Amino acid sequence: MIFLILGIILISSIGVYAYTQQPDKRLTPELEKLINSKALAWSLSPALVKAVARAESGFDILAQNPSDPSYGLLQITPGLAYDYGLIVDYRSPSDYEIGKIYNVSNNLDVACWFMKRLHSKYTFDEAVQMYNVGETGYKKGVRNAAYLKKVRGYYEHYKKGY
Repeated sequence: MIFLILGIILISSIGVYAYTQQPDKRLTPELEKLINSKALAWSLSPALVKAVARAESGFDILAQNPSDPSYGLLQITPGLAYDYGLIVDYRSPSDYEIGKIYNVSNNLDVACWFMKRLHSKYTFDEAVQMYNVGETGYKKGVRNAAYLKKVRGYYEHYKKGY
C-alpha cells in the first residue's frame, strides 16, 4: 500500500514538473519585458506575475472566461477593474470599458495592484488562492489546490530563469 501511495506521489510530481517545463509559446520577448517592468514597478517578483499569467491564461492576452466574466492576460474581472479605478460600471461594462480591461498594460496594472495587496496581508499560498477564487470566496472556504500547485510549479520554473 505504501509503495502505491509513493508511486502516485512520484508520478504526480513528474507530471507537474514536465508540464511546467513546456515552452511558453505566447510569452514573446515584448510581453516578457512588459511583465517584468510592471512587476518590478509594483515591487513584485516577475516570476510570480509570470506564473499567475501562465496559470490564468497561458499568456493569451485575448483570453476570456465568460462565466466570471474575466478578461485578458491575468483574467481581470470588471469588479476588480472597478475597485482599481479603471472602469466606472462593473455591473454592465461597455465595450470600451472591456477594451480597457483587455489592454495588456492596464490588465497587468490591475493584477499587480491586487497581487501586491494580497501578498502584503496573507501568506504566499493564501494570496495565490485568493487571486484565483477571490478574497470573499477564500474566506468562505473555497480553495483550489490544483491552481496553487500549478502556480507554485510555474513560479519555481520562472525563478530559475528557465
